Amino acid sequence: MKIEDQGAFEVARAAGVNPVQRTGPVFHLFGAYGVAPTPGADSASLSAQAQELRNLTSEVKALPDIREDKLAALESSMANGTWQVSVDDLSEAMFRLAELDHQA
Repeated sequence: MKIEDQGAFEVARAAGVNPVQRTGPVFHLFGAYGVAPTPGADSASLSAQAQELRNLTSEVKALPDIREDKLAALESSMANGTWQVSVDDLSEAMFRLAELDHQA
């Protein structure tokens, strides 16, 4: 990758000054050598897909961690004794726990 030399670095090089500084924002370099950065030279924008993804992400973050309606239904079925776990679900959970124990 080639980084094009900008005016401030050229001025610094001609003056015999090392233009690389490891502290402070890069725009301090422009002021130090009396050169102003080109306004509007750099820009960034999000694609429509990235904007949609950002919107969906914020919607998901706004969702509650606990779905109160599901929790209330489970609590009710447990309280009146009608809650049952399917054999398939139970065996799947047992196998997954066994795999996790084996990996640890």
